[in-house]
Amino acid sequence: MTHCPSCGRYVGPYEACPYCGARLTGRTSIRIVKIAAVALATVGLALLWLAATRAEVPQVTINQAGATMNMAYVRVKGHCTRAATYDPESEYLGFWIEDDTGEMHISSYQAETRQIIEQNRVPALGDLVEVAGTLRVREDFLALTINVPEQLKVTRAEPVDRDIGTIAPEDQYLRVRVRGQVRQVIEPYQGLTLITVRDGTGSIPIAVSRDLIALSGIPPTLTTGQPVEVVATVSLYGDRPQLVPASVADIVPLSQPVPVAVEKPIGELTTADVGQLVVVRGTIAEVEPFSAGVKYTLDDGSGTIIALLWQSVRDGMRNAAEPEIGAEVQVQGEVSQYRGELELVPELAEDVQVLVAATSPPAKTPIGTLTTADVGRWVTLRGTLGPPDPFSAGVKFTLGDGTGQIVLLLWSNVAKSAPEEMGAGAQVIVTGQVAEYQGALELTNLNVGKILVISAGTPQPTETPTATPTLEPISTPTPEETPTPVVELTPIGAITADRIGEEVMVEGTVAGTASLSAGFKFTLDDGTGQIVLLMWHNVYDNCWDAAEINLGAKVRATGTIGQYEGELQIQPDFGADVKAIEGASAWAIPREIGSLTGADAGQWAMIEGEVIRVEGLHSAVKVFVGDGTGEIAVFIWRTVLDRIADNTALGTPGSRVRVVGTVEVYRGNLEIVPTLPNDVVVP
Repeated sequence: MTHCPSCGRYVGPYEACPYCGARLTGRTSIRIVKIAAVALATVGLALLWLAATRAEVPQVTINQAGATMNMAYVRVKGHCTRAATYDPESEYLGFWIEDDTGEMHISSYQAETRQIIEQNRVPALGDLVEVAGTLRVREDFLALTINVPEQLKVTRAEPVDRDIGTIAPEDQYLRVRVRGQVRQVIEPYQGLTLITVRDGTGSIPIAVSRDLIALSGIPPTLTTGQPVEVVATVSLYGDRPQLVPASVADIVPLSQPVPVAVEKPIGELTTADVGQLVVVRGTIAEVEPFSAGVKYTLDDGSGTIIALLWQSVRDGMRNAAEPEIGAEVQVQGEVSQYRGELELVPELAEDVQVLVAATSPPAKTPIGTLTTADVGRWVTLRGTLGPPDPFSAGVKFTLGDGTGQIVLLLWSNVAKSAPEEMGAGAQVIVTGQVAEYQGALELTNLNVGKILVISAGTPQPTETPTATPTLEPISTPTPEETPTPVVELTPIGAITADRIGEEVMVEGTVAGTASLSAGFKFTLDDGTGQIVLLMWHNVYDNCWDAAEINLGAKVRATGTIGQYEGELQIQPDFGADVKAIEGASAWAIPREIGSLTGADAGQWAMIEGEVIRVEGLHSAVKVFVGDGTGEIAVFIWRTVLDRIADNTALGTPGSRVRVVGTVEVYRGNLEIVPTLPNDVVVP
């Protein structure tokens, strides 16, 4: 009602007529309207809040997320397939989940990340994850950002007790509990620590990333030989299983030892034990050093076996008693087979224990009294050194004391650590084992701790010891001592089968290389034809230019024409019969390890990286090399390994190495196979 019913005038919102004073009826109070409006708005907001908090966030599968859903608030569910990444400075957290339809990246920032970590909601590999957040859709990337930490739910499976040897690639994402002994702790590259744990059935690496350490708040503090219990999820590196824990705290040191090998009498070991880890006790009956380590023959009364100690293991024994002939030792190692003979290969220095030391060798034995009957005996000698005689695997000295002379043989790993005062004229006291080589006595199995320089000499690394009537140096005579026969240079194309047995001199470019069990083959090409230059190991070892003979080198060789399975060959008798006119180094197109695939099989490649670990086989070793982009096994025959300069570094994780070789695929795994010793370089 807008007009007064008494006077008929317009009264507007008044409740009484301002003109005649009549009271107006049927009018709604403005106050009531205001109160009603406020009440209605409050009820509406309450209903909206209830709807917002009670309504379910729509759940979608990963492949349903498309461009039309960008910035939508959705829920997804899947298993964590990649370990979380975390940056403490920016407080960024990221991980990946996967369902049956696809994979999605999940992330959080700052306050949300802090709350997730505090509430222990960080997903680990294999966890079931249900999460809601804002969808980000790009052309080649699908991501979801967590806005409310409470909407991240993580379900972690209970671990299953397993023996390490039973874990297979089919167990990927299975959460397991294992117990074993720490055998190795290495950092293949910055940001990743690999802890190898072994039990009685096998070994497996535990991968601990820099992100995991940051999220856990504690670094791993483990040492080799320590027993541990590990709860972790099975992951794959290539096709090899490894374990990834949810936290560093899931690697728990144990107070009780975990047996990793069974003790057996040596006589009970057979080829069926190859690949198994065993413990044996015995007395050292023989010591045979070689360029990459030493072999000990153990005898326990029931049989004998060779314990093969790589130089990396020997280096770890510097502060322990040195195993010598007559010492009683306990050795734990993996049984292998080499040329039909069983060997025991320990992994760590701790695997070799001297239970009863050998009787010390007699002091200052006169050199002139030594005969072939003393071969294998340990002696201590005092005398004067002759000039050093370097060779491909070390250096030799002639030691004389007035009663006679003997050759001291220092392998390269010993020579590089020998006292600087060692040189021609130096007075020394040395302890070693008497051996015989090509009819001459020599002293071997030397190490730095058994060389004492009484007075310094003058090093002369380029000179060769002069032969004496009583003891001829072991090294092959130099060209001056054994002149190369003067013959005409023969075109390779002119060499035919009817000239077999004839001595010729040829000159050509190395067009191919190959490794044999007893030597190396070089295919020479001079434009008129090709022929194989066959250098047996004794010839190759005493060839002064061996390091320069590789693909592309121009070589002059004198030797006898031979034939094998229809292939013509030239066989030199001495290392001095082969000369590098134009030397060449091992080279191929440099490749990142991660770029190599099965399509490269048969191709030459050059890789460079750091040694991650080494596996000893019966006739070869596998050196695993990583460069940050991936990891590959370098398969090296032992005949090649023995001739690699500084080969002891190949057994030391972290050592840099450059390898040129053929890419091969063995049982689905890529390998690099070098042909020549100089195809492997330790910078």
